Amino acid sequence: MKAKERHHLKQNEIAETTARLVSTVSQHQRRIKTVGGALVVVLLLVGVFLFWRGRQANQAGEQLGVALALLDATIAPAPTIPGAKQAPGTFPTEQARAEATLAAFQKVAAEFPSAEAGIAAKFHAAGELMALGRFADAVQAYDDVISGADRSSIYRPMARMGLAEAKAAAGQYDEAIKSLTDLSAERDSTLPVDGVLMQLGRVCLKAGKTDEARAAFRRVVDEFPTSAYAADAGQRLTALN
Repeated sequence: MKAKERHHLKQNEIAETTARLVSTVSQHQRRIKTVGGALVVVLLLVGVFLFWRGRQANQAGEQLGVALALLDATIAPAPTIPGAKQAPGTFPTEQARAEATLAAFQKVAAEFPSAEAGIAAKFHAAGELMALGRFADAVQAYDDVISGADRSSIYRPMARMGLAEAKAAAGQYDEAIKSLTDLSAERDSTLPVDGVLMQLGRVCLKAGKTDEARAAFRRVVDEFPTSAYAADAGQRLTALN
């Protein structure tokens, strides 16, 4: 369905719903005039709002699912036979797949910017920008997730982690290290502290800050001895020593 047609369809649906609301209010005019009329109208408006919010969430979820499916799309070399077309659902290169996936996520984010699925789409779009080497754009995308997500949303702390990684990839090591250090100090965070510390150590190494890297890896070994990262942290400590 074309965008113009979808737009007209949404307008028609809104008009129909509004008409039903007006009709209902008209049918209950006497009640509205005599008993809590304002409350009745408010309840009717709330009902319409909840209906549309639920419908929007469903549409956003469906489109997000389509975009997520592209992440696992098959990479198949472009056909060499004259006139042959790329097989449906496949991409000739990983870059082509990443670009198509990015466009799909950005579409969901643009259409449903405040819905949870829209926030998720912004987060995944940032990941695709990272994969494409567009680190400055990824920094902006993660910033958008952090500012737009609720404090209870899982995507907020994940975006903070992603933002630090994007800044490190862009060579902004001091800012990345500060962000990761702050995250590692948050005991009530939904992010695993051992994973944050490992990333902090890696970024410190890239920045040439071996003492800070050593301290981060040491915390993993000492504070999280059963962590899946403990062995890697120990090996890095040995190498640094």
